[in-house]
Amino acid sequence: MTPHGIEQLDVKLADLERQIAVLRDSQSRHAAHGNEDEVVADGDAIYMLRHPELCSSDADYPGWIPGGTR
Repeated sequence: MTPHGIEQLDVKLADLERQIAVLRDSQSRHAAHGNEDEVVADGDAIYMLRHPELCSSDADYPGWIPGGTR
């Protein structure tokens, strides 16, 4: 297996916005059905997508610049 640089994990902004839109739709459907656990789970996922800095630290990926050149 050939290792790939962490920069290949960067997600294009348009893709990220689509993922968030799907989660918001899912959250609305779950809310309509009274499934509070799924509403919270979708909200947590949205929060993590919007705040990736909370999911790791600079020490996890030294030298990586999010959104940097590929």
